[in-house]
Amino acid sequence: MTDDRVFMELAIEEAYRGKGQTLPNPAVGAVIAKDGKVIASGYHEGYGAPHAEVMAIEKAGKDAEGSTIYVTLEPCNHYGKTPPCAKRIVEAGIKKVVIGIKDPNSVASGGIDTLKKAGISVSGCMCEKSCFELIDDFYVLLKTDRAFCSIKLALTLNGKIARNDGSSKWITGEMARKFVHRLRGFHNAVMVGIKTVLKDDPLLNVRFVVTDVQPKAIVVDRELKIPIDSRLVKERAKDLIIVTSKKSSFSHKSSILKGLGVSLLPVSDRSGVLDLEEILVRLRQEMGIFSVMCEGGSILASALIDANLVDKYYLFYAPKFFGSGIDMLRGYSFEKEVSIFSVESLGDDYLVKGYSGNLKGFI
Repeated sequence: MTDDRVFMELAIEEAYRGKGQTLPNPAVGAVIAKDGKVIASGYHEGYGAPHAEVMAIEKAGKDAEGSTIYVTLEPCNHYGKTPPCAKRIVEAGIKKVVIGIKDPNSVASGGIDTLKKAGISVSGCMCEKSCFELIDDFYVLLKTDRAFCSIKLALTLNGKIARNDGSSKWITGEMARKFVHRLRGFHNAVMVGIKTVLKDDPLLNVRFVVTDVQPKAIVVDRELKIPIDSRLVKERAKDLIIVTSKKSSFSHKSSILKGLGVSLLPVSDRSGVLDLEEILVRLRQEMGIFSVMCEGGSILASALIDANLVDKYYLFYAPKFFGSGIDMLRGYSFEKEVSIFSVESLGDDYLVKGYSGNLKGFI
């Protein structure tokens, strides 16, 4: 493995420290190296905060002169919340820039040309696939007017998501379950249907891993069936968003929930089914939620897939069979293509990551 690749992989690790916290900006990491050693690193910590390149340059100080900077995304070339990073790299006297992936945002792109005009050596794209995964949510935000939507499912090898009695604890092992909490931290919100709440009484928060900001909890609950004494209401009311029908939003129970600090999002009710696309659009535009991970149940997950609203799949497969278990796509007969991004082992389980056709050309 070349030094360039090693340093870029370190930059990717840096970027993940901000994943889920930077939206609507992309997660970006940077590493500055000199004489074969890392002298500084940085990552974009949050929307409006200094970009990764600037963080690393400030840490390096005068040592940045004559160095190489590795950055997961093409340095920006415009004045937004912060000055252009390409200009700051030139001013720091950096001699070489290694880029992971070009910026898909036409407003901010052009950093490569600026750097080359200044006589700086530019190479890339390195670890492009991994660097794209860092900004997959950002890419969807650029191309649509809704929140990025991923789905997490735990399945047996024959595609069952629960036993015949509806129980699903635990299909996968401890390592996979812990990794799910990391994935939660990469999103602004975790979403489930009301049946999952009634069956499991979840908290939908991040545990087992460190996070600066907990994701919001979203429950799709057309008739406001959520119990007042559920853990989500008792322990996470201020982080809880309940998506419901406009009719239910005028009920007495809605007043109780709002009095406890719960946010309600009333959406259109089409023949007894809430408009899922409207949910994702309004979460983004009205509530500042730019990425959502759906964790259940089968009805909500299937409906999102059917409506072409799923951008990314996290499918955790356990090495077991349920002979008479519950299938995820009960009652659905659609056909969807998924581009496999990676297959990884997590203890005895396997994680299959895939993208829908919305992002197919970038894998």
